Amino acid sequence: MKENLEPVYTVYDPRCQEIPIDFVGISPRLDTLEGKKIGVVNVMGGNEEVMESVAPDIMEAVPGCTAEYFPLYDESQYAKAWDFIESCDGIIVGHNY
Repeated sequence: MKENLEPVYTVYDPRCQEIPIDFVGISPRLDTLEGKKIGVVNVMGGNEEVMESVAPDIMEAVPGCTAEYFPLYDESQYAKAWDFIESCDGIIVGHNY
């Protein structure tokens, strides 16, 4: 039996039926940081020296602002992370870079 050495191609139909998603846009920006709680979330660790320094620097630069660092190292902390994020007025996210 002779083998067919010709390449085999699969062609997909690029058309699809997607469920329409309403456009929400980005969250409105804070007009001031004074009196606000800012969360600094470090997703999956890495670059900790920089991420840990952001919250104290914000509080030093903006009197009346509270900033808190939250290291998020693994999936077991996701529920706690969401509680923390929802308690903040604004979030700064770093991701292992």
